[in-house]
Amino acid sequence: MTGVRKIALIMVFSFVFLSFGLVYWQVVNADTMLDHPANRRAAFLQERITRGTIFDRNGIILAQTRVVEGKKIREYPHGDMFQPLLGYATVKYGSAGLEAAEAETLLGFNNKSLIHRFQNLFELDRRGNDIVLTLDYDLQKAAYEGLKGKKGAVVALNPQNGDVLALVSQPSYDANSLEDDWSKLINSQGSPLFNRAFAQYPPGSIMKIVTSAALFRADLDTTELYNCQGSVIINGQTITEQNHKVHGWVNYDLALAYSCNTYFAEHGLKAGMKSFIEGAAAFGFGKQIPFDLYIPISSLKNGEAIPDTLDLNLFAASTFGQGQVMISPFHVALITAGVANGGKIMVPKLIDRVLDSKQNIIYESTPEVWLTPLSEDEAEKVKSGMILAVNQGTASPGALSGVQIAAKTGSAEPGGNKNTHAWYVAFAPAENPIIAVAVLVEHGGAGGEAAAPIAKAVIEKALSKNASKMKEGMQ
Repeated sequence: MTGVRKIALIMVFSFVFLSFGLVYWQVVNADTMLDHPANRRAAFLQERITRGTIFDRNGIILAQTRVVEGKKIREYPHGDMFQPLLGYATVKYGSAGLEAAEAETLLGFNNKSLIHRFQNLFELDRRGNDIVLTLDYDLQKAAYEGLKGKKGAVVALNPQNGDVLALVSQPSYDANSLEDDWSKLINSQGSPLFNRAFAQYPPGSIMKIVTSAALFRADLDTTELYNCQGSVIINGQTITEQNHKVHGWVNYDLALAYSCNTYFAEHGLKAGMKSFIEGAAAFGFGKQIPFDLYIPISSLKNGEAIPDTLDLNLFAASTFGQGQVMISPFHVALITAGVANGGKIMVPKLIDRVLDSKQNIIYESTPEVWLTPLSEDEAEKVKSGMILAVNQGTASPGALSGVQIAAKTGSAEPGGNKNTHAWYVAFAPAENPIIAVAVLVEHGGAGGEAAAPIAKAVIEKALSKNASKMKEGMQ
């Protein structure tokens, strides 16, 4: 009998152990498992749980689940306009983008109570939570139409609170036909599944905004005149102006407006490597951007986001955005918004609020400062140069009648025998900005030609909407 008892006890303990294991993985640790990229559970759950709807800030449906002949189908009413940001959610190919990042919310797994965890395990026939994004359909459309047919990205933010108003990546794809188009999409040279707003590129002259912080930190006299002769030799390396222009006598404002490489290279060196590296770190280089989706960390050097030191030639090239500097359009938009917001970069927000199945608010975003790379006075200095860039400098193609825009162009050399990437960043109205925009057109050439018209269209739409809202408020 002793042997039988031992076997019985072993079986009982084994059953208890397995039971606790089941409870731990299926209930206690369910959310962690759900978020794991290798887990397809979220995709299978949507067959039994109605995934929540995704709206823009004005209530326009961006993604929804409909039941057709007893089968749940995820639909994207606006085709490829909001992809790859929204991503997709399928049983066959899993999920990506916001659909993957917010699967727990959309499937209603947010409640952390043990009771709700058991309900998730046993009562699966229900509806998940809805998400209201900060995106504005009209601004997204303006950015989408401007970029259509090109490769690149557009990011628009409210600089005052960090709301992401538009986020477009091209080429894109239609998630409604994802399963039919899958083979074509993954083999496409244009990489439509890839979100270029989060990809990394050399910033070119956009980096001069960051280098400005180094000049201020070193207390250089920005009113002092500098004679640009079209090129300068630093440590045996010849630095030239774009199209070999000779700018003549310029101060800081004019150097930013005309995008003078030699000014920023020589003054960057005067400011010193320590000031430059610290200034870049203050703007978020080497830091993970707090956001709902993953964004690669911006870096000054290959394999080393914030190095202790830089080779002198690499340092000189980095001051005007060449060398090994890499940054995403999303981060560039944050930097631009920081200048617009008096030196404060707000935590970027994509999700405005979350509603449960009864439309009760279970989460609502609040503005929060992320970084303060510039003082108010320093931000005013950068803004002054950006205003001059629009009024009489390289950024003039983005000018709008009746409103003052502050902007900066960039033409970044990607290496090899390829056209430069075209950058354009701007905010408006300059005196009280409600929108900041960053546009990147891959191999687009000059930023003022290829990227400025896109930024201009987005800003124009934002200002028009704001004017209409103010008019309604006065009635």
